[in-house]
Amino acid sequence: MRRGGRLFLLLGILIIIAAALIYFVISQPAAPTPELTPQPTQEPKRAVVIARIDIPNNTVLTDTEQFLGTIDIPESEFNSAPGQYFTSPNDLLNKLTARQINFNERIRRSDVTDPGLSILIPTAQPNQPRPKAFPITVSNVSGVVDQVRPGDFVDVLVSFEIIRTIIRPSFDAENKITLKEEQITDHPVKTLIQNVQVLQILKQAVAEGTPGAPTPAPQAGPPPTDANGQPIVAGQPTPGSTGPSSTGTFQAGDWFLVLALTDQQAEVMKYSLENGVISLALRGRGDTTVDTTIGSTLQILVDQFGLPLPAAPAPDVLSQSDLTPVPTLSSPAISPTPVLTATATPTPAR
Repeated sequence: MRRGGRLFLLLGILIIIAAALIYFVISQPAAPTPELTPQPTQEPKRAVVIARIDIPNNTVLTDTEQFLGTIDIPESEFNSAPGQYFTSPNDLLNKLTARQINFNERIRRSDVTDPGLSILIPTAQPNQPRPKAFPITVSNVSGVVDQVRPGDFVDVLVSFEIIRTIIRPSFDAENKITLKEEQITDHPVKTLIQNVQVLQILKQAVAEGTPGAPTPAPQAGPPPTDANGQPIVAGQPTPGSTGPSSTGTFQAGDWFLVLALTDQQAEVMKYSLENGVISLALRGRGDTTVDTTIGSTLQILVDQFGLPLPAAPAPDVLSQSDLTPVPTLSSPAISPTPVLTATATPTPAR
């Protein structure tokens, strides 16, 4: 009995201790919840282009890494000048500065402008002067039926009308030897300028509905489509084709081509435009060959290319009655030609 009493006494003590611990835990006041302080909302940022160095006025921005960089500004500040900032340095490539832009200054659209045609003029070839922009007028025939595009290279062929006066010996009405002038006309052709670049093409704007405006031909049924269901545009290659279309349309009339010519080439072109007729020959991509040509005249075509000349007309067989009577020496209207007697030439005395 003594051992069982001790066991019950130990269990009672353990129960009392557990109850005390539970009461202690329950009676403890709850820890205060820490108050959360609201954090301010971060405003979005936008990148804008700035100058990395001092950029002088009238500078073409050909190197964006050297001249330009970016910084982030608040979006509200970006929106305060709508459309004025640039977000990428590539947007300023080949732009021309309209004023001096200082280091770390934000670049606005009013600070730059397009450089114009001068930026397109190529650099000088070795041992050659730098070309200049020279305009010429072409038509749908001389301009390769409107297939020339900016950046293409062309050759210039020129034909002239040359009238030559030739003096030949002949006989006059009195059977005396005289000199007679004859005029011979020829139209020689020569490739005078080769491998020049087309910088720009300018065509006259034609309002729709005017007589000069192109009018699309009416179609019966839906327009033709390619394999992807897209409309096929005349003169444009279809998806999957290996090259440009061999058929298309052209614009009738005249327009301007601006060519990159040296001063000497410009002088030749100016003379050719005023005294001859020019035609362009379009070069293939990457073709820089300069051909040596001999030109073309009627004589060259006959001698070197075997051009046949028309034969003289065959003589007609005429009867005596078809002939026109010719005055004879017995005719009273014509005096007989006196007979000349040869005389000896005197021998000079020594």
